[in-house]
Amino acid sequence: MLDLDGPNPWRTRARRVVFANQRLRLLEDQVVQPDGGAGTYVFLQIETPIVAVVPVDADGQTYLVRQWRYPWGRNSWEIPAGGGEPGEAPVDGARRELAEEVGLCASDLEPLPDGYASASIDGHWHLFLARGLEPAPPGRHRRDPGEHDLIVRRVPLVEAVEAALDGRIAHFGSVVGLLRAARRLGI
Repeated sequence: MLDLDGPNPWRTRARRVVFANQRLRLLEDQVVQPDGGAGTYVFLQIETPIVAVVPVDADGQTYLVRQWRYPWGRNSWEIPAGGGEPGEAPVDGARRELAEEVGLCASDLEPLPDGYASASIDGHWHLFLARGLEPAPPGRHRRDPGEHDLIVRRVPLVEAVEAALDGRIAHFGSVVGLLRAARRLGI
């Protein structure tokens, strides 16, 4: 079995905040590595949880959003996702993101296993499967300033899973969310 328990082989000697804003911090730690040697570990720490939701309707269709990803220099098909607000419960953030990005509300939001995207980014991803979908009430469908180019597409969940497996969906949080939702649904 895969055991996650065990002692921490790293020791932090000093920490320096290289950059910080309301959403993230870039940290540089001086460490003692597992082999006993001195080292430096640099990573991003995201201050609020990341929430992502796989909406699936009664017909087995899911909703993906396409948006331009500035650092990648390309468009990306993804599940609705975003940063939680300070003090916001992850499930409430998932409801907000679903309404903002896709214009839907869900009567059932079921947590999927959560996780992390990278060893260089301390950002906790909370994944949800949304069912019982209905249009969001007026006023709930407002996008963040950088999201006005979003395109929403309703596609069969099995097609979205194939796109995640063959690389057409490259956003790893979306790949993991789609695969975990499909498994939960027995697809």
